[in-house]
Amino acid sequence: MIRDFAPGQTIDDFFVVRKKELRTRRDSNDLYLSVELGDASGRITGSLWDEVQTVYDGLQIGRVIRVWAKAIDWKEGLHLSIRKIDARPEVPAEIHEQLLPHAPVDVESIYEKILGIIETVSSRHIRDLLSAFFTESRFRERFCQTPGGKLWHHAYVGGLAEHTWSVLQIALDMTHFYPNLNKDHLIAGALLHDIGKMVEFQTEGFIDYSTQGRLHGHIAIGYHRVAARLEQIKDFPADLSAELLHLILAHQGSREQGSPVLPMTREALVLYYADEIDSKMNAFERIRERDGEPDRKWSRYVNLMDRFLYLA
Repeated sequence: MIRDFAPGQTIDDFFVVRKKELRTRRDSNDLYLSVELGDASGRITGSLWDEVQTVYDGLQIGRVIRVWAKAIDWKEGLHLSIRKIDARPEVPAEIHEQLLPHAPVDVESIYEKILGIIETVSSRHIRDLLSAFFTESRFRERFCQTPGGKLWHHAYVGGLAEHTWSVLQIALDMTHFYPNLNKDHLIAGALLHDIGKMVEFQTEGFIDYSTQGRLHGHIAIGYHRVAARLEQIKDFPADLSAELLHLILAHQGSREQGSPVLPMTREALVLYYADEIDSKMNAFERIRERDGEPDRKWSRYVNLMDRFLYLA
């Protein structure tokens, strides 16, 4: 696995092609091949110097390849000096499970718990809405496969289910302190706020944005999916529909973070902060795992949080 590579190590392994690019050498006009490769543990760059055009033409983004290389120190990180690439190798079945990271929890168990929570919803209209999504077998399959993000938080297969369940638990905990919160609204918001990610992300070889995901974003996708389903439910109250859709539109808290509107209900505020807490804490643990070394107290600078993180 990439995270276990060390300088000087000889590599003969399978990877997913994440990026490929022909570049010009600094000391001549000759081309070399630059690639970014990935497995379940991370990503690494590599360079090939021979027969580069032929190899480049044979590589396909998202496909599994076999690489023979040597790991070297380069620009304060590891890099692969590649000797040979097989662009269409015979790939053992167990290798595919090693190429995508998976949630450290049982997502099927989480899904069953979600179904149990839906049964507790007192509002018939909200219960019908949630059931319309979560009792569909195709929805279940995709929901349990979808990551919660590409790189930042819950960036692994099943991450959406794990994140959704955590946000739901945090939001429901708040009802013990603030009894005026509408529990049914919070359940609906927590369960539906990120379902647009089921379209936003693809997991063919590695986690990346789909074309629709890049063009529309998960908030818009989720809003339209829920709005379309609301129209199919007979006599669904218009005001309730507006409040539930507001939870989806406002859950990232500000326009700078991608929400077209600001949270304007109690439940929308709680959902936003629950989402923030869980996403940031998961990202913190990922950074801790990435940067944690004996006697190291601080992470590398985290651009998305505009700070260093204390790891001790």
